[in-house]
Amino acid sequence: MWREETVEELSDGKRYTANDLVKIGTDGCRGCSDCCRMGPVIVLDPLDVFELNRFLGQSFEDLLNETIELKVVDGLILPVLKLVPGREPEHASCAETAGEETAPMICPYLGPDGRCTIHEFRPGICRLYPLGRSWENDDFYYILQVNECTHCTGSKIRIKKWLGIPDLSAYEQYCRDWHSLLGAARRLVEGTEPESRLRSQVCVFLLKQFFLSDWNVEDFYAVFAARRSEALRHLGYAP
Repeated sequence: MWREETVEELSDGKRYTANDLVKIGTDGCRGCSDCCRMGPVIVLDPLDVFELNRFLGQSFEDLLNETIELKVVDGLILPVLKLVPGREPEHASCAETAGEETAPMICPYLGPDGRCTIHEFRPGICRLYPLGRSWENDDFYYILQVNECTHCTGSKIRIKKWLGIPDLSAYEQYCRDWHSLLGAARRLVEGTEPESRLRSQVCVFLLKQFFLSDWNVEDFYAVFAARRSEALRHLGYAP
């Protein structure tokens, strides 16, 4: 999801790679779940859905009935986590405003103890936080988002360790490929009305190709690459 702030406004102004040490330690997030209660839009990509399918044993349709919903994100319809009303834990650091009680919107996978119930296979955006990605010409570098994490201790951790993703190079290439595909789809519908037939056709195709299709596969990256090639041909970007 695109942010309106500039990289300079969001970050410490530095560019990082997966091998860099960055001050992102959070002491295991003990006693804190603020980032799960800020009401952000957590956009899911095909790998996120693959992981949820695999570990929860639920299909995309099942998830849509429970913890996922579809929203327009930067012009395309994509799945996002369905935030639910919650109550602040006793240790919450967020102050109430003007004496009024607040009802924060929280992640559907946040447990009553303030811990993530899907931490092992959490979405990529959650793995990144408080890091982010800044994109330039279908490639990216990591940035440290400042003034966001409320319990960052500032201890240095190598980014690839922080992400904890096996075969990180394959994952990073997947991120580039998914980003460029979405960019191609957005260029195709650019300038059309939100209710236009073309935009609807593109969005429905992407949902069927990458989310509603069966992800009960062994090699996610290989299957994704094949589906991406087919999608580019379908959208008219490849022979």
